Amino acid sequence: MLDAGDPAPDFDLDGTAGAGVGSYRLSAASEQVPVVVAFYTEDFAPACTEYLEALRDTDWGSLTDAIAVFGVAPGTLDDHRAFAADLDLPFPLLVDHSGVDAQFGVQRPDGSTRRSAFLVDATCRVQFAWADDPERPSDAPPDIGPVHEAVASL
Repeated sequence: MLDAGDPAPDFDLDGTAGAGVGSYRLSAASEQVPVVVAFYTEDFAPACTEYLEALRDTDWGSLTDAIAVFGVAPGTLDDHRAFAADLDLPFPLLVDHSGVDAQFGVQRPDGSTRRSAFLVDATCRVQFAWADDPERPSDAPPDIGPVHEAVASL
């Protein structure tokens, strides 16, 4: 898994943009504002729903002046769109069809994606990396407090 100081692999992925489709490039976004790249396993999985709800419910404005959040997972654009609409997400869900999760070091041996988050700065470097505790009980909400602290320290 990438760590603070590592260069973040650039990507150009399609994702949700309301009812449409958007194209999202990490380097272009991070030149404008810091970016939280939030990997999750799959749409509609209970643990992933809790994770994205925690990101959705974060008051990012109280932590920093400006930030972008990208949810990234394998799947289809249609499924991502339905999931984003179901959760009323204010950020896009990007379709990882090119192994971006492996480039960030969060692809498991079985090919699934580990829930994780990376804070990427204007130079496209990782400033902070976090991964959900695999020992966390399935009914416990994810502890994304460390992500909040990293964003607040910018």
